[in-house]
Amino acid sequence: MASKPPRRQFPWRVLVALAVAAALAGLVAVVISRGRPVPDGPVPVVWDREPCAHCRMLVGDPSYAAQLVTTAGDVANFDDPGCLLHYLDRHAPAVHRVWFHDSTADRWLPPAEVGFASSATTPMGYGLAAVPSGTPGSISLDDARRRLLAMRGEP
Repeated sequence: MASKPPRRQFPWRVLVALAVAAALAGLVAVVISRGRPVPDGPVPVVWDREPCAHCRMLVGDPSYAAQLVTTAGDVANFDDPGCLLHYLDRHAPAVHRVWFHDSTADRWLPPAEVGFASSATTPMGYGLAAVPSGTPGSISLDDARRRLLAMRGEP
């Protein structure tokens, strides 16, 4: 009498491994597709609750606030325009947008529209207040950066 060939087992392990791999691939796709968007405008600041990214003091006075959005979507708030300018020089982040809060009105100004007026008192003593460019007596963003470098004794 001839013996029967052995019965083949269904490859459950292979099927389970494929199902787990498919689930993980789907999860990764969902996470990537739902990545945080990079803001194109200023992000609301929770005044007196968020620390300055440079000096770590709380950002409390909107008149002197500034904000940086990186290309990764990270938002950094600053309590003084000078803090933002020092941060840019020191850390050289990948910048998506920069905003300076107008010291004369409740609005944010992008670099192309900002000037700086001298101010006797600012949160960190840099003496710069953001104003609309073209304001009489104001200096440009580049001049403000040079002024801060001179304050630090750098050329």
